[in-house]
Amino acid sequence: MRIMTWNVYAFNNKKIKNGIRYILSLRPDVVCLQEVSHISMQWLQTIDGYTLNTCFDSKHQKTTSRNIYICTLTKQKPIRVTKRIYDNGFSNSILTKMYTSILHIAEQHMVLIVTLTIRGKHIQVTNTRLSCAIGTHDRLQEMTTLIQKTKNRTIPTIYCGDFNVVDNKLFNRLTGWMRGFQHFDYLLDEREAFEKLFEKEQLINIFRGKSTAFVNRPLLQFDHILVPDIFKIRSHTLLQKRFGSDHRVLIADIAL
Repeated sequence: MRIMTWNVYAFNNKKIKNGIRYILSLRPDVVCLQEVSHISMQWLQTIDGYTLNTCFDSKHQKTTSRNIYICTLTKQKPIRVTKRIYDNGFSNSILTKMYTSILHIAEQHMVLIVTLTIRGKHIQVTNTRLSCAIGTHDRLQEMTTLIQKTKNRTIPTIYCGDFNVVDNKLFNRLTGWMRGFQHFDYLLDEREAFEKLFEKEQLINIFRGKSTAFVNRPLLQFDHILVPDIFKIRSHTLLQKRFGSDHRVLIADIAL
């Protein structure tokens, strides 16, 4: 099974179609996309050979044409699709106020879950973008709640998306003031806390130790593909070409 995830960066990215076309040329079974504009979402609906399912990433306060979406393309038609909210809280951070006052958008904190049958086996794939406009403890709680609301005792679950985890403490110290950090948020080693959660849930972070952002240093693994430790990872690739996004494309071949 080949699975990919990519935050396309909806704002002013004119290379999204080129990026999607290249991704599809690699014949993935599942493609998870975040920050997809309304126009790009409509274009994705026209792609032959794939089924598109979506949920809201962010809603625009004035017009639906500027909504932002979480999108999952699957080569096989899902046997079930569900959408769940994992955070009902409201952030009062400066970054959140910028979203609402300047961009007129509000994050929806939703996860898209598709259930597929691949080679006779049922599997769930979740797709989401955790907020970057909250503190480290709140983001960890988002991930914890997301896992609790989506994991299935009988069906293995793969978790994909932009989790906005910051591996670099200095980066958090420099940006925490605008993301609503409180004192205890600065003290938390975010990467260590997330990895402990992944270990507890018996999930493998395939791209651990690799920067998925537009820079290699500081190391910032925002994007993730997490798979149950019962699966074998055949290969994994981090594309160097970003196709206009500030995130790289993650590709993993998994033996179910």
